[in-house]
Amino acid sequence: MATVADAVRRVLRRRRAIPLSDAAAVRFALRRTTLVRLGLAGGLVVLGAIAIWRAAELNPRPVSFLPASTTTVVVLDQSKSVYISSYRRIAQMLRKLVAADVPVGLVAFSDTAYEMLPPGARGSELAPLLRFYTPGHLGSNVDPETQYEANPWQDVFSGGTKISSGLVLAQSMLHRDHIRNGTILLASDLGTAGEDEPDLAEALLRIEHDKDVHLRIVPLYPVQDDLTFFQRFVPKGNFVKPSQLRVHATQQSQRRLISGTPWPLLVAGGLLLLLLAANELACGRLQLPRPRGVET
Repeated sequence: MATVADAVRRVLRRRRAIPLSDAAAVRFALRRTTLVRLGLAGGLVVLGAIAIWRAAELNPRPVSFLPASTTTVVVLDQSKSVYISSYRRIAQMLRKLVAADVPVGLVAFSDTAYEMLPPGARGSELAPLLRFYTPGHLGSNVDPETQYEANPWQDVFSGGTKISSGLVLAQSMLHRDHIRNGTILLASDLGTAGEDEPDLAEALLRIEHDKDVHLRIVPLYPVQDDLTFFQRFVPKGNFVKPSQLRVHATQQSQRRLISGTPWPLLVAGGLLLLLLAANELACGRLQLPRPRGVET
């Protein structure tokens, strides 16, 4: 009874070629065709790999104060110590993230923290929050003095401040979703409760030693003592400057136009088509010259 090994050997056994009297006449053409096909096959493999790599690199437009190709969890201070004077800066930060449409998550915190968006949501999903941080809206829940709309967590959520709760939750969300290159973007006046300072210091140190998580801070007009506390644990370059939050309409439209055309991927795809065409032309039916003396 034939075994599987015997069957495999029969399949792999080289069949004898049909004898050809003028094989020498086509030997050079055969070698040339084989080399051309091997070269084209290698080029197709390389360009295919480049096209796949470039397609994987089509990430959303970067934000200047965030690391490249990062998923950002916004940690937004909702405590009552964040005054209306800070709303403009919060709105600028949100517009920047919405315009770039980078992957985000959202944590709101006061004396407790709450996950509002999981990591990986589109930055454009932050747009509905803008109405709470821009004045001039109409409606029954608009403060006639400030012209700001009352936010939904103002009476039931906002209270004291424990910044550590927001940072701990954001870091755990990034690890929970197995995000390697994550960023925590803290927007706060940096004033936390006195009893929270040890936990806050521990949270900042834990993030500093976390190779998969970066920290950026948008200060909302903090007092000097609170700012000094954070500067003990966070490098100066990790604080976002107000100028970095500005979004100019003309620059935004230009960035969208440029980033909307993946030129490297288009070039790689065009070269793939050219090589396929060359393969068809060079490796078609072999045309041999008609021997002399043979009548048509």
